[in-house]
Amino acid sequence: MDVLPVVDVGSGRVVGSVGLPLPGGGPASVLAVGNGFVLVTLERAGVVAVVDLLEYSVTRLIPVGGGPRGLAADPADRTVYIALARQRSVAVVDLDGVDLSNEDGIPQFEDIAVGAGPSGVTVIRTDLLLPESG
Repeated sequence: MDVLPVVDVGSGRVVGSVGLPLPGGGPASVLAVGNGFVLVTLERAGVVAVVDLLEYSVTRLIPVGGGPRGLAADPADRTVYIALARQRSVAVVDLDGVDLSNEDGIPQFEDIAVGAGPSGVTVIRTDLLLPESG
């Protein structure tokens, strides 16, 4: 079974671990999404695991497509972007209104073709980079 270690960065010690439900799933990236939850891409399984760090458990799996690797979130909303290496695209998953602690609610999903095997993704808010007019 793949295990996600939980590290206290203040002490530099492992304080727990979370067993990932798909042996050999290939955890590739981790992204904190608030309220004690992180998302973990399981590359070989084609899913994102939602991990509750307060309970040290996986609360749900979100199927996203072939070869999920890097993750990024838009800080202005609950949209997560996931590089899908085998699909040559980026998955866009809207988690607004989705309770991450259980299987309730279905994330909205779309796919953006980007070309040759992306392995990472980032979100840049261009509206925050533009100088104010006045």
